[in-house]
Parts: sequence; structure tokens; C-alpha cells
Amino acid sequence: MSGPQRFIPQESGVLLGRFAPMEADLLRLATTQLLEMLDSGAADLGVAASDGVFGRLLPAAYRDDDEAAAEFRRFTAPGLLERKAQNAQIVLGSLGVGAGETDAATQTDSADRQPVTIILDEGAVQAWLRSLTDLRLTLADRLQISPDGIVHLEGADTPFLRELYEWLGMLQEDLVYAIDV
Repeated sequence: MSGPQRFIPQESGVLLGRFAPMEADLLRLATTQLLEMLDSGAADLGVAASDGVFGRLLPAAYRDDDEAAAEFRRFTAPGLLERKAQNAQIVLGSLGVGAGETDAATQTDSADRQPVTIILDEGAVQAWLRSLTDLRLTLADRLQISPDGIVHLEGADTPFLRELYEWLGMLQEDLVYAIDV
């Protein structure tokens, strides 16, 4: 692992994390968008069942039996989407944004702002790991990343989305390294 440690274990058992203001803003935005998508999927499971991103977030339990997979999803999807939304709320809360709040800090020049320091207990670490996975799965669908890792999306947004996908993967890796000490 190169570069400074982003997450540092403390003697008390929590992790201390540090983000540049722009990084925290990006995480807030991406997580807020994830939460909105999860809420829309929970509000209309029919839409969720037909949207490819939910296929990655809620994979089929029975790949060879569409009827059994649909029945399983009908019973499990609401609870899974709710837990995913709760994890996203924990990420936002640790970044200093509560439910339904807008972040006034993003309205100011980031050059004038201090780094964002967060404290994660064991539960928050797990929520972060799960939300980072959900964010990456969502981006993988948007980028049309195939199982062999090839990006098939072509467009003006592709370089940014790919860099975001890779950055989220590095954050996830940093977090795993921090809890593995």
C-alpha cells in the first residue's frame, strides 16, 4: 500500500479517517445518489427488478429458475434495500450529513476548508465497507464493466466514472487494511 494511511486504528478500537474536502464532497454526493436510487427501488420493486443495477445489488438467488428467483427477491429485496439504505445513511452521518440535510460546506470554496476527519466504530466500518461495495457495483453497471473487467461504456463521462470506481476501490482496500492490523 503506497501513500499515507487514510484510516488509522486507534487504541480505543475505532478508526480515524481523514479526507480532503473535495474527497468528502464526492463521497457525500455519490452516497446521496446511491441512497436516492435505493429509496426509488424500495418504493417500486417492479422497477428495481427491471433495472440492471439492482441485478448487481440484489443478484438472483436461483440462476437457473427465474420463477424461484423472482419469488425469493420478492421476499428479500425490501429488507436488503432497507439495510443498504441504512448503511448509506451511516456513511453520510459519519461525513457530517444527516438524513434530509444538504451540506452547506459544499457551497464554499474547498481551498478554504479543512480536511474532514471521521471516527468509525466497528459498526460504522462495516456500513462503510458495504456502501463502498454498493457504490462500486452501481458504477460497474453504469460503466458496463463485464465480468472480465473490461469497461464497455464509451462517452464523455467514462474517464471520470472509471476514476471514481477505482478510487472507491482504493478506499475500500485502505479500510480493509486498517481493520486487518
